[in-house]
Amino acid sequence: MILDSIDQTQPIEIITHAGREKGVMFLKKIFVADRCYKNLDQAIAASRSDLDSGFAVLIIPHEHQYQVWISIPPQMILHNHLSQSHSSVAA
Repeated sequence: MILDSIDQTQPIEIITHAGREKGVMFLKKIFVADRCYKNLDQAIAASRSDLDSGFAVLIIPHEHQYQVWISIPPQMILHNHLSQSHSSVAA
């Protein structure tokens, strides 16, 4: 799904087996930042394999680039905490 702004999501902090990560929640799914691309077509093309594997993907404009966010399965999340601001969420 392509969003207009990170403000359409809820910031969240999660703890996984890999450690503490900042992410976002959208439509009751939790996403973490994956990669940035210079244009939307590159972001869409790079996300195809994740989509084919069954992951939900968000593409969100960020500082003249497109940030890809990938869903995290609930079983990978040990703990989560909703945040109040997006100021430090986008990577």
